[in-house]
Amino acid sequence: MKNLHSQIDIFYNTKNWKNYWTKGLSDFIKGNILDVGSGTGSNIPFYSKVSNTSQITCLEPDKKLFSNLRKKHKNKKKIVIKNLKLSQLKNTKKFKTIIYADVLEHIKNDFKELRLALNCLKKNGRLIILCPAHNFLFTSFDTNVGHFRRYNKNMFKSFKIKNAEIEKLYYLDSLGFFLSILNKLILKRNPKKKEIKFWDNIIVPLSKISDLLLCNLFGKSIVCVYKKIN
Repeated sequence: MKNLHSQIDIFYNTKNWKNYWTKGLSDFIKGNILDVGSGTGSNIPFYSKVSNTSQITCLEPDKKLFSNLRKKHKNKKKIVIKNLKLSQLKNTKKFKTIIYADVLEHIKNDFKELRLALNCLKKNGRLIILCPAHNFLFTSFDTNVGHFRRYNKNMFKSFKIKNAEIEKLYYLDSLGFFLSILNKLILKRNPKKKEIKFWDNIIVPLSKISDLLLCNLFGKSIVCVYKKIN
């Protein structure tokens, strides 16, 4: 998908954002990690920063993204790269952490995907999900990059999964939320590279402060952490 590839490219160097959301999950990103929908692997260095992981297994079903991912990380011993969907991953060991970073919204049957992921988790392992928040912010940008939906807290709470419980559920990027409203009502287009740079360098550091002051009550993104309990 051309639009998806181009958007992944302009978000690749959003270091402040990636530092922010991964550091907030440092207590949960542990052990051997499965990264579903790795794209070009821009999150991988940030997982390694917050966790002394033994191995990161990357799944990327898109052939072009997989090829780029393999080129960038081919000489790294701790990184295993597979051109697969989760449903195609067979006879593998279970993982301590599974991460969907801006991926679940691309999957039509998200509830089925969550159950598959939990089956690949060790007991007491964590399933970490980062998604765009709030369906009322859904725009042509979401459609262009293959999003089926955006998420809110009630949507995650409505998933009734017997062998898991929600351990953390919160919003991030409260100031980015207002930029999304601006785009929804006025700009009505995909963000440009210079706008993404402004968001990452200026808005995200300010959002770190406002999120703390507002107790993560709202934001442009949502994080959900499931813990496997049996």
